[in-house]
Amino acid sequence: MVFLCLYDQKSARRTAEILSISQPTVSYSLKRLRSCFGDVLFDLGQGSLKPTPKADAIEPYLRNVLDAINRCSQMELDSAVAPARRVVRICAPEYFELLLLPSVLEIFMTSGRQASLFVERLGRDLPVERLLAGEVDIAIGFGPGYYRMHPGLLWESLLSDKFVCLSANRRAKAHQRISLDEFCDMQHVFPTPWVSDTNMIDGWLERIGRTRNVVARASTYQACLNIVARLPVLLALPQRLVPFLSIPPHVQVSEPPLGFPNFTLDIVWAAQSDDDAELRWIRNLLKSMSTDAALTAALGSGEDCFKPSQPYRESDTAAYKNPKTKF
Repeated sequence: MVFLCLYDQKSARRTAEILSISQPTVSYSLKRLRSCFGDVLFDLGQGSLKPTPKADAIEPYLRNVLDAINRCSQMELDSAVAPARRVVRICAPEYFELLLLPSVLEIFMTSGRQASLFVERLGRDLPVERLLAGEVDIAIGFGPGYYRMHPGLLWESLLSDKFVCLSANRRAKAHQRISLDEFCDMQHVFPTPWVSDTNMIDGWLERIGRTRNVVARASTYQACLNIVARLPVLLALPQRLVPFLSIPPHVQVSEPPLGFPNFTLDIVWAAQSDDDAELRWIRNLLKSMSTDAALTAALGSGEDCFKPSQPYRESDTAAYKNPKTKF
């Protein structure tokens, strides 16, 4: 408005009078305009301001902008305006994106709700401060007990899962349990981020006085599988993810050593958002889609989409489509 008034009146004093602002305010606005456009915009000559060629070039565009703003301000409140879509922000690991997000999004899209989902990848720690500040609506992480919970947060377990081991160079039969010695002697890859610079498996090994040799960390489960398919390494993979990944035919799926850790997938939210109807609906949807029956139905209804593009064995796929772990 200052620019256009200066352009029309050719006077800072007259501009201040018309806009009911002080002349120093006009001078400050002109200084910011000059910095923004990289041009003096108005030259002082013979007692008036003369627009520069750049000012002449941008004047019609700025006038159109101001006209559009004025038209918006004159619209009646009851005019037909599409309601703004709420963005629900979820911080979750790749595990959630592979296992639950497609089915959750399918129901979300067909529910007719005026909202959309934005999912960002979980890092080393829960985004506690962002949850409390309302910058993240829901966080999904691993448990039990892998994160220190803030008293202002609430949580609930969605499902439980266990690990299987994948390798392409073992001579043992598929599904045969790997011994602890063989597990520790092999070289390993694992996806990041998980819970820490190592992960729950290394924590378990440390507690029993053992270690393993990690030769690579990849950003996704599929990247780890691509390494397993080509090199003599082992990957500990959550069992529920087996049907959702492309596993080459020669990669074997085996049981982990006895005592291997299991884990849960937990949902975390701020206590102050507990009564938010939209977020409560989404939390209930996540819980309903996390049951064994819902996961099996989702896998069956989307079999062409979720089935590995190169299934390693038909019998293996059948064995791991319906995990036996109960929760």
